[in-house]
Amino acid sequence: MTVRSKGISTAVGSLLSALALVGCSAEVVGNPVEGPASSRGAGGTSTSSPTSSAGSAEPGSIDPCALLTDEAKSAVFANEEPKRSELPSSLLCQWIVRDDPVVDDRYTLGVVFFPEAGLDRVVANGEKIRLTLGARRAVQSLRGAGGGCAVSIEVTPTSRVDVQTTGQDGRALCPAAKRAAELVEPEIP
Repeated sequence: MTVRSKGISTAVGSLLSALALVGCSAEVVGNPVEGPASSRGAGGTSTSSPTSSAGSAEPGSIDPCALLTDEAKSAVFANEEPKRSELPSSLLCQWIVRDDPVVDDRYTLGVVFFPEAGLDRVVANGEKIRLTLGARRAVQSLRGAGGGCAVSIEVTPTSRVDVQTTGQDGRALCPAAKRAAELVEPEIP
C-alpha cells in the first residue's frame, strides 16, 4: 500500500492507537481521586465535587458521533465527515482536523464510548492528570507511545467517553483534546 499523504498516515496511526487502547485488557491499579470543592473555573472546567451515575452504560446507549454538535465541530475545526467504527469494546467516531490555528499540523480527533471500561481502566503513557469537567470526573493522559492525548470523561463508574487527539506530538495536542472534551461533556447523558 502506498501512503499518499500525511493525513492518511495520521488516520491509520490513530486507528492503530485506538485498537491498541481497546485491545488492552490489563487494569491499572488505583482509583480516581476527587479534587477540592469550589466554583466553576476558567475554560469551563469545574473543581466542585464530581458526581456520576451508578451502574454501567448500555453498549448502544451513547452515539460518539452525536456528542460533538455542529457548533462544537466548528469550534474545534472538525469540518469533515466523521468516520464511524464499532470495535469489540467501544464505539468510535473520528474526524481529521486540518485548520486548527492552535496546532501546527493536522491531527485526528476521536470521540470514543467505552460502555464497560471506567476511568480506572485508562491505560496511559506516564502520568494521569485528574480533571473535573462540568460535574464529571475526568483524566487526561498521553496515549499511543506519546503520539496522542486523551481526556477520559466518566459516564458511570464502569463506563467512559474518551476525547482523543492523535498526531505527531501528543503533549502538544492535549490543549486541543481538553478543548473538545469541554464541548463533549455537556452532551453526555
